[in-house]
Amino acid sequence: MTRSFPRPWSAPSPARPVIVGIEPGQSPRVVDEAATLAGALGTGLVCVWVDPAHLVAEREPDGSVDLLPVDSDHDEGDDESPDDAIAARLAARLGPTGLPWRFVYTTGEAARGLSLVADEHDARMIVVGTHRPGLMHWMNQLVSGSVAGRLAHTQRRPVLLVPAPPHGAASAGPAA
Repeated sequence: MTRSFPRPWSAPSPARPVIVGIEPGQSPRVVDEAATLAGALGTGLVCVWVDPAHLVAEREPDGSVDLLPVDSDHDEGDDESPDDAIAARLAARLGPTGLPWRFVYTTGEAARGLSLVADEHDARMIVVGTHRPGLMHWMNQLVSGSVAGRLAHTQRRPVLLVPAPPHGAASAGPAA
């Protein structure tokens, strides 16, 4: 079992931040665009990863959560929280900007998780990225639909889509 701890704001928490959905390996363009928008709006950024591969086994009084993998045959190898590496990459990318930001890790279905975090923070809007086209992505959308589509139909706040970089475009490495 692993444990994930809540992460504080990098600076005093701003009113009505922008929420950005992130995932491992995602193009840094999504976080960069969301950070630029948050700065232009004079607010902060909440980076949210909704992990579909873990379940919350128990919530602790300090806000930490004990996690179990969805796949019980999956050996995690160590007790490192699955969100530690993402938090470190975000700190390296967003720290120099001076923008108030924080990282929130949660589990479950992405649209629902993003909506809950947006409600908790009284978010101004939600920013999500699109995926590159391809057979695997098409099959995933056929089965479960897109996160952006579910958000657009269920949210009371604006949802902004950041397109994936064109195939073959240079990337500065993943933001998450």
